[in-house]
Amino acid sequence: MNNSFSQCVADICGLELATLVKDYKYSVFGGHTVVVEGHKGIVVYSTTQVSFAVGKSTLQICGDNLNIKCLEKHFAVVVGKVLSVEVKDAK
Repeated sequence: MNNSFSQCVADICGLELATLVKDYKYSVFGGHTVVVEGHKGIVVYSTTQVSFAVGKSTLQICGDNLNIKCLEKHFAVVVGKVLSVEVKDAK
């Protein structure tokens, strides 16, 4: 895919290029905040694990006192003590 074209489309859609290419993107900030873009829904939700459907995989966030601070279509913010973030492929 042509990166300049992809970047142009991402800019028009208000997305980062990584989100457009992979269908999802996540960022971890300071071990206490995870921002997920491009999710397709919640798979698991507890104070120790929050998982989202992303593409054909699952994005699993593990930690303590986890809480979904913001949840919108395709966008979420999880806060708490983040111990790990892992993408698990569908079996």
